[in-house]
Amino acid sequence: MRFGASFERFSAKLKELELIIDTRNVDPILKNRTGAGVTPYELLKPFSGPGVTGKGVPYSISI
Repeated sequence: MRFGASFERFSAKLKELELIIDTRNVDPILKNRTGAGVTPYELLKPFSGPGVTGKGVPYSISI
């Protein structure tokens, strides 16, 4: 029972995160995300369609 409720909260947070990313992608104040030739930020979006999309959370990130 606890696991189900925790998973639901986690899923809700991920959907909220995706909404935040989408909102920032269309915000004209954030100049690094909008403009000619600028692709929207989608690397850490938690959900994508089926198949290879290049979206989602990678297994590791090198900085």
